[in-house]
Amino acid sequence: LQFLYFIGGGVMMKLLGAVMLAAMLPVLVCGSQFHYIPGMELKDYGEGDIVEVNVNALHSHEALVSLDFYSLKFCAPSKEVIKSFEDEREEKLGQVIWGERIEPSLYRLKMKQDQKCVKVPCTSEQQTLSSTDLRRFEKSINNRYRGNFVIDNLPVVSKAGGSMLGTGNSEECYDTAPRGWPLGVPGNCANGETLIHNHLEFKVSINEHIPGRWIIVAVNVVPKSIDHHDESSCTPDFKVDDPHQPVTTGKPGDTKKVIWTYSVTWIVNNEIGWGDRWDAYLSLAFSNSNARVHWVSIINSVLVILCLSAVVAMILLRTLHMDFNRYNNPDSLDASEQQEEMGWKLVHGDVFRNPPWPGMFSICIGTGVQLLGMLGITVSFALLGFLSPANRGGLITAAILLFVLMSIVNGIVTGTILAMFNERRWKVVFGSGLAYPGVLFVMWLLMELYILSSRQGANTAPVLAVLSIMGLWFGVSLPLVVLGAGFGFNWLKIEPVTKVTKFARKIPPQRWYMELPVLLIVPGMIPFAAAFIEIRFILFSMWQGMVYYVFGFLAITMLAVLVTAAEVTVVIVYFLLVFEDHRWWWRSLAIPGGMGFHFFLYSIYYYKTKLHIKTWLAFCIYFETMAAVSLSVWLAVGTIGFVSSLVFVRAIYSRIKID
Repeated sequence: LQFLYFIGGGVMMKLLGAVMLAAMLPVLVCGSQFHYIPGMELKDYGEGDIVEVNVNALHSHEALVSLDFYSLKFCAPSKEVIKSFEDEREEKLGQVIWGERIEPSLYRLKMKQDQKCVKVPCTSEQQTLSSTDLRRFEKSINNRYRGNFVIDNLPVVSKAGGSMLGTGNSEECYDTAPRGWPLGVPGNCANGETLIHNHLEFKVSINEHIPGRWIIVAVNVVPKSIDHHDESSCTPDFKVDDPHQPVTTGKPGDTKKVIWTYSVTWIVNNEIGWGDRWDAYLSLAFSNSNARVHWVSIINSVLVILCLSAVVAMILLRTLHMDFNRYNNPDSLDASEQQEEMGWKLVHGDVFRNPPWPGMFSICIGTGVQLLGMLGITVSFALLGFLSPANRGGLITAAILLFVLMSIVNGIVTGTILAMFNERRWKVVFGSGLAYPGVLFVMWLLMELYILSSRQGANTAPVLAVLSIMGLWFGVSLPLVVLGAGFGFNWLKIEPVTKVTKFARKIPPQRWYMELPVLLIVPGMIPFAAAFIEIRFILFSMWQGMVYYVFGFLAITMLAVLVTAAEVTVVIVYFLLVFEDHRWWWRSLAIPGGMGFHFFLYSIYYYKTKLHIKTWLAFCIYFETMAAVSLSVWLAVGTIGFVSSLVFVRAIYSRIKID
């Protein structure tokens, strides 16, 4: 746990503490009020106190590669100051993976003191932009990169979000991203000239929570392009809203002196408290402002579940009841029914025969259970409010650590299934601990190497982060899988309820709709339809900067997917057995797993219709990520189908008499 605490920045300890806190919740509610579990300590300021402004990595929803803020020639503190800041502030593993990098800046705000125009204190050399520097700015602006500030742990929101950039009137000039501020105006939106936003107008909302002490509850910024001909033009009497000549990147070969300035306006808003200050940011979320759409999606899922439940009930209560009477009381049947040799009882000697590649099958099921456990616990903690958005990188870090801890469940399940197949092979156990993480790690590492070789990106993970992941994988996850498999081999032996015959029964020709290609594609559409709306919102959050914090709807959607996947698989497995096809093992995994296939198809549609990705690197990042998510969905949802099918098959064959 100490190692996990070091790697995860204390998230694991907070999660364990949260479990204890949840047990004491009724007592705490009666005696106190609180807003964040765990939360950030309240920080207040007196009038005139310095409010520090930190910078985060530059990000773009078109290039997708995060860049170090100072990879462009902004006014920057000295290298010693940046190094000292980074030594004092340890970033979590989730922040590193997501591409965040928080650094100090030269911007300084004074609490409750408005400032009309302040020059950023940088050297003359930093103000002089060479032709190469200007071309870098131009390329970044045309790729829609956005700057990110962090003030009192709150991200800065641009007032330009939801408005047109420059003089353009096309869809490409419409700025919809709420977080951060655009570095400038692309050339196609400003009459062919690329503008640099060198002046930032901060609008900071504050609350006087106690007399003389103020807390920051919201931060907005309005970016502007103002060409200060000399430093004397930035005075306390400067009027930002007056027309000004903009700063352009000029022509190739030009050099330019850019004076970076800012202004500050403090707005008193006593209606927003410390515990409510993140609500304004979450209300910006496209997913949060469309609750009616979520409810429509849930109602749609409920209707699908009701229809499937009716089909399953008909099978269980009527068809199976008739089957049991026919198989267990053959004397009560007429001559025509006795001569009929068709039904799921005929494959009783093959239904528990080992599937092809039992080791690989065990690895898939063990990994699927591990993914389901990680996802379920993570969403549960998020529902309880333990993963606050104020805890940067906390969600990803918690998911990684929970995935590692759930490795023991992977081992138990893998060992149990191998024992059921009478296959005690330790190399399969090691494969279960190495296969899925290995695929993700190789994909991630190849992309990191590609980014490193092509350009310096902030989401190029440092060596320490790579070593941390390797340590979690080989030092914690793999031993837990082996330990769990030891329990699985000896703890619970699942015996077949019918005896397996020596020779496999010949499978008769199947209907076209029961052929494997149809089963791999069509049934997966049902659980995908149950989650379609939430998938759309999640993709908006991942690729277009929208905030997703509606874990209640996500939990309901997950439950709907679980029920629909289980019911669809049970129905199809029943008809497979009725048509005397005993090859249900892999099919029970692949039938609901088709949801992952449809997810990937939708990601292609989303790429073509919603995104404006321009670079080959961004193209690779997007589809590599979507392929990894699709594989995870295939394993997780497929595992639900297998478990429900195993319970169903064992239940029906345990109730018939075998001669």
